[in-house]
Amino acid sequence: MNTKLIVWMILIFFGAIVIGFVWYFVSTPKTGQQTLNTPTTLPVSGLVSSTVVSSTTPSQTKQAITLTTQNGNSVTANDFIRNTVTIPDAANDGRYLLAGNLGFCLSNPQQCQAAPTDNYTVYYNSVPQSFTIELTKEPIGRARLDMEQFMLTTLGLIEEQLCSLNYYVGVTIYVNAQYTGKNLGFSFCPGATVLPQ
Repeated sequence: MNTKLIVWMILIFFGAIVIGFVWYFVSTPKTGQQTLNTPTTLPVSGLVSSTVVSSTTPSQTKQAITLTTQNGNSVTANDFIRNTVTIPDAANDGRYLLAGNLGFCLSNPQQCQAAPTDNYTVYYNSVPQSFTIELTKEPIGRARLDMEQFMLTTLGLIEEQLCSLNYYVGVTIYVNAQYTGKNLGFSFCPGATVLPQ
């Protein structure tokens, strides 16, 4: 056989291998920590929408929700609506239970329980973007501290940001007649009611 033909065949063979390697490594996705932030506006209820930001890495997806504060500014919190714990209130469109029990489910009690607790309930109403929190067990000072820790962790906010939200912390007359009918506030916020521990 001709030597030139053999050399050309060897060059074509190795060229095909090199092209195969280049094609393989160029077309394979990188495994490094690449982050993509893509804001999306999703309707939550009625006329109000919330901005959800997805931060995607190969190992996790983290979502956030933007909340309007008392003075009209906004804070970005963990997306507590689309986590695996919060449940929608089927009787009230746009209302979500973050912690506690809905209290009126007869058909499927498992669909009535959000984060397990028996000393407070936390609701979020998406239309006014506000939280309604009820302390449901004495001592209400201890219940409020437990609830505050839950809120800080679940929303991923600091105390100052939590104080800026639209919220109401109350107690019914059946739990404590002395403090019923007033916004007790978060204990670390200005103007909060001092409660017995």
